[in-house]
Amino acid sequence: MHIFFSVGEPSGDEHAAELIRELRRRRGDLRFSGFGGPRMEAAGCETLFTLTNLAVMGFLRVLPLLGQFFRLLKQAERHFAEDKPDAVILVDFPGFNWWIARKAKAAGIPVIYYLPPQLWAWAPWRIRRMKKYVDHVLCGLPFEPAWYAERGMQVQYVGHPFFDKVMEHALDDEFVARWRGNAPESPTLALLPGSRNHEVHHNWPMILNVAR
Repeated sequence: MHIFFSVGEPSGDEHAAELIRELRRRRGDLRFSGFGGPRMEAAGCETLFTLTNLAVMGFLRVLPLLGQFFRLLKQAERHFAEDKPDAVILVDFPGFNWWIARKAKAAGIPVIYYLPPQLWAWAPWRIRRMKKYVDHVLCGLPFEPAWYAERGMQVQYVGHPFFDKVMEHALDDEFVARWRGNAPESPTLALLPGSRNHEVHHNWPMILNVAR
């Protein structure tokens, strides 16, 4: 069985790599290919292009990369014709992955969206596009299945891998106590600026100032 992944963000690369390892653990005969990042490749995915290098936000940043994105869509189309996968799994990155879903659907390949974009927050009208091109949604947040099911999607709650990662690492109590100083009962806040380099560069100073 052959599964194609399309993943365009560093966080998605990590989540997809974990999924690949788990699928490989359950079924040793699976083969993986697609667009992704170094973590997916280390997990055993044949990476056709390191798409995480193009992880950008904002129209002005995307504009110079449009030619590259169109070439990747053509590459995916050829791959679907010459080495047709049994399923396509998309991870977030909707601006590009909607088009991958369309190409896969045209080739008769089932499309699964793992950790889908948060349409409920910023673009609920795009559910029409998802219903047209996506066969099944695997949600990471507990309230999402009801939202998608009410709108006619086949959906399953699988949990978010971020929380699994957090639970694997114990809090460094000594470090926290040192920084709390004279306020030992103060709450502990997590500051999460993002996963893309330019996202962290842009967000971190502002988040840090707010926290201070």
